[in-house]
Amino acid sequence: MKFGIIINRKWIDRSASDPYHKLYSYVSEMEELGYDLAWCGQHRFSDKTAFGGDTATEPSAPLAMLAPLMARTTRMKFATNIMLLPAHHPLEVAEEINTLQEMSGNRFILGAGIGYKPDEFENVGWNFKTRARRFEECLEVLRLALTGQPFSYSGNFFNYDDVMITPPPLPGTHTPLWVGAVSEPAMLRAARLGDGWEISFSEHMLELAEKVKRYRGLAAEHGRPATVALMRDVHVVPKREDIDPEFLSNVIKVWQSYDDLSATADRDELSKEVMFGGKQVTLEEFAPHRAVVGTPEDCCREMESIRDLVNPEYFFITPTGVPDPEQQMRELRLFAREVMPHFRD
Repeated sequence: MKFGIIINRKWIDRSASDPYHKLYSYVSEMEELGYDLAWCGQHRFSDKTAFGGDTATEPSAPLAMLAPLMARTTRMKFATNIMLLPAHHPLEVAEEINTLQEMSGNRFILGAGIGYKPDEFENVGWNFKTRARRFEECLEVLRLALTGQPFSYSGNFFNYDDVMITPPPLPGTHTPLWVGAVSEPAMLRAARLGDGWEISFSEHMLELAEKVKRYRGLAAEHGRPATVALMRDVHVVPKREDIDPEFLSNVIKVWQSYDDLSATADRDELSKEVMFGGKQVTLEEFAPHRAVVGTPEDCCREMESIRDLVNPEYFFITPTGVPDPEQQMRELRLFAREVMPHFRD
């Protein structure tokens, strides 16, 4: 298993002479601690997002934000989770990706999805209602464009005759195209068109196990790779009494905000009752198979269950229940020292 950490704008100090200094230091330390990948999402035209709450922690221009971070690291990979691909022109995305790969030594993975906010598409002239069909064409165009070879394409949204993207990819390399999916149709799309599936942090592990098995089988039928990148809320503390009493309410607030914005994920019955029915539960009742919480020993037990049920290639740590970046940093250090080594490939 490989491990990914989030990049968000909370590390940016816009009042400083070097606004990105803390973010650069954060990424460098995460690489030194042994994390394999750093990821960021994307949202546009809003100063607040579901994931970030009252401040927009997901960048509007993720590829531009990742470039200097990649330049300051040597081993760590970087991914988008997710980039709003159908809100962009695929040829421009291909140019930027191949430039990133050339600059970084092929350390970028495109994680893409269809999005769920109409203004993020309509403000740049794209039809929100056609985004799923346009997304599929974008993936098809990218597979051709990223080769750096001349190609032609005829679709409903994009048509090209003998076009070529520069720079070409580095010799012997290609860019993985992962699909972020929170619904059954999106999972099927990931199996048919993607190289991997970025899985929502809100899916229940017992229900997810069968879905992952289906995904891998369907991907094999389509001749596609089937990398699984599983997102999970993590809260690791030295002692159980250090567990933040606000952790569960923070998680619930974020999950609810996604549904309020029509980003509805597949949820188990208890999660639905908690999210929408006002059911009161304890963290001990809610966390198993939904989050990785507690002491390093507690977290190792949950990670063992995740490995047994799904065995993802990548484990993405999401901080929805721990919004303070300094606390996130402390917990990532503890996780790297006392949990991560037990689950390395």
